[in-house]
Amino acid sequence: MQRHVEIEKAIERKYPEQVVLVTTRGKDGKANVMACGWISIASGEPLMFILGIDEDSHTFELIRESKEFVVAFPHEFMKEETLVAGSCHGDEVDKIAKAGLNTQSARKVKAPLLTEAVANFECEMVDIIKPGDCTLVIGKVVAAHVNSDPLVKRLYTVAPGHELSGVRPI
Repeated sequence: MQRHVEIEKAIERKYPEQVVLVTTRGKDGKANVMACGWISIASGEPLMFILGIDEDSHTFELIRESKEFVVAFPHEFMKEETLVAGSCHGDEVDKIAKAGLNTQSARKVKAPLLTEAVANFECEMVDIIKPGDCTLVIGKVVAAHVNSDPLVKRLYTVAPGHELSGVRPI
């Protein structure tokens, strides 16, 4: 049975939800990473992602400039790296180095892949829209990569306050 509650109360039940790491590279050659919790598949054919990114962020600026990015699914033991990527500004610090992330070259975009991630999706920007208070970036997947270890599992946000963990079947 359902009972009526305030919207803010109901949205508290959204967990677990996915978290991804978004990598970019500026014209100066410097790579950047950002944690992003507002992400969804926007199309299946062709495969596209839609990311909710603050338009004042360094990552948004780099995506708008380069028209490309990588969506990486962090593995369940990348909690600290993901928290670092989401807690400082890339125009002030090298977040990839600070988080201790290993990278490798992508095939079709300049943004780096995250070596330990479960999967990496190279994307070309398709559009930027702002239907509400958050800017949405749509990217078409042009190449994909998976971790060579098939047992590596994803990291998720499991509770408010950026509580991160793996999620295992019951």
